[in-house]
Amino acid sequence: MTTLPLTPVEAGEQTVLASAEIVQSVMLVSSSTAANWLERNARNRPISTFTVERYRKDMAEGRWVYAADPIRFDSMGALLDGQHRLTALASVPELTVPFLVVRGLPTESQLVMDQGRKRSAGQQLALKDVKNSSNVAAGVKVYMLWQTGLMFRDSGLAQTTITTPSIEAFVDEHPLEIATVNDYFSAIRNNDAPPSVAFAAALRFTQIDTAEAHDFFHRLASGGTGVGHPINTLDKRLQRVRREGLRMNTRDYLAFFVLAWNAVREGKSMSKFQRPAGGRWKAETFPVAK
Repeated sequence: MTTLPLTPVEAGEQTVLASAEIVQSVMLVSSSTAANWLERNARNRPISTFTVERYRKDMAEGRWVYAADPIRFDSMGALLDGQHRLTALASVPELTVPFLVVRGLPTESQLVMDQGRKRSAGQQLALKDVKNSSNVAAGVKVYMLWQTGLMFRDSGLAQTTITTPSIEAFVDEHPLEIATVNDYFSAIRNNDAPPSVAFAAALRFTQIDTAEAHDFFHRLASGGTGVGHPINTLDKRLQRVRREGLRMNTRDYLAFFVLAWNAVREGKSMSKFQRPAGGRWKAETFPVAK
C-alpha cells in the first residue's frame, strides 16, 4: 500500500496550477487528475516507455512510496517535471497517490532539473544495512529474471519488471534466505563465475537444501573434488571460460550450476556439460534445480 506523508495533504483535483509565487504542498493526485495535468505538458523531453512502465508497475503493485520528489509547474501552470510519474499514474485506473507539488517556478528552471544520479539497487540496500548490498542486489536480480522466466524473454520487459523497488521488496520478504546466503558469500564468490550468477544459484539451492548448498559452494571454492565429480567438472569449465576469455551468457552459467547441482544430488558423475540442440537454452529446455 502506498505510504502517506506525515504532513497535511490537499486534494489535487481543484488545484489552480498557475501561481505568481513559488508555493508547495503535498497533494493526493488521482489517475484522472494526472491525465488532466499531462495536458499542460507543453515542453519536455521524450517519454521513456521503459521508465513509465517501471513506475506503473510499482504503483499498481503497491510499491510506490512517497519520497517528496516533486511534480513541478511554472508560473503559467505548465508542467516542468513529472511527466513519467503522471503518465504512469494516469494508466492505473482509480489509483490515488501523494505527490509533493511545486507551483510558480521560473520556466527556465527546467534546464537544471533531473541532473542528479539515481541510487542503484545496491545503494538502496546499503541504506538498509544489508550486508554485501551490491552483490545481493545483482544476485537477486538474476534470481528474479531466472525464476520469473524473463531471462528467456525480451530484455525490455525485464527492465520494466525487475525494478529497484521490486528487488528491495524481495530482499525485505526473504530476510532469512538472504542472510543464509550472505553467511557463506566468501565461498560463493570464490570461483570463476560472475558473483551475481553464483549468488542467484546459491539462493535457489539454499531454498532446496541449505546444508547441501553450503557444502556445494565450499567444495567449489576449495577445488577439493576428484576428476569426474560434478563440482570438479563445473570448476574446470569456469576456469577455462576465464582463462581463454570465452563468452558465456547468464543462462549458460546458471544452467551449468544447476546441472552440476542436480548431478551431485543424484550421486552421478559428470565429465562435461552439453547445451541443448541448437546451442541455446530456452525456457522449456532449461534444467530445473532439484
